[in-house]
Amino acid sequence: MPNIQSVTTGFFRVPLPEVLTDSMHGVMRDFELVTAVVRDADGAEGTGYTFTVGRNGGAIANIITSEMTGIIVGLDADSIEAIWNRLWWETHYGGRGGPTVLALSAVDMALWDLKARRLSQPLWKLLGGFSDRVPCYAGGIDLELPLPALLAQTDRNLARGFRAIKMKVGRKRLSEDVERVAAMRKHLGQDFPLMADANMKWTVDEAIRAARALAPYDLTWLEEPISPDDVAGHARVVREGGLPIAAG
Repeated sequence: MPNIQSVTTGFFRVPLPEVLTDSMHGVMRDFELVTAVVRDADGAEGTGYTFTVGRNGGAIANIITSEMTGIIVGLDADSIEAIWNRLWWETHYGGRGGPTVLALSAVDMALWDLKARRLSQPLWKLLGGFSDRVPCYAGGIDLELPLPALLAQTDRNLARGFRAIKMKVGRKRLSEDVERVAAMRKHLGQDFPLMADANMKWTVDEAIRAARALAPYDLTWLEEPISPDDVAGHARVVREGGLPIAAG
């Protein structure tokens, strides 16, 4: 494959149609979209992107422009794994997560998009082609939505064909979370897959209390009950709370 000729970075602020809120990040009025367009010597292009909930997008765009572009221009665009590893080791002192890795993800996505376009194949087939379908769930950043609006949002997602739903928890009082999860479970039916996401809101003890309170509603998982870095804390939440846990 031809060598990489250029990388063009885009930074866009995208107003949201409604104000969104979760338990830790507060109010969100816009998202930031950062794009990376990789062009090879033959003029073919691939586009990758990442986004934020309204913060740090400028830092991500700057990392692509000032730190990563100079490293990869001139390299074989087909050497995607090698490029990923080089960018990782060249930039990991700047952070093993956050803006550095978000920038890397946009560039990596652009390279895979470029390869798929050159081969005239959809990316799912290029990556193995096992299936053209994958299970999906729907949800929203809906912690502060009134319950009727939350259920209406759920109905719209069901009408679109989704067969699993995730909702936010982590309100000021645990009783409010329990009330909303109970209402959602009643709305969906007993066997419908339902998940809840706390966005790292709780301490370990709070998460255990919440898991126990939510256990009667058969959650598929409780997501991010505490900080993702607290591995021992997650073990306690699983052991003492009694719900499957998702973290990331």
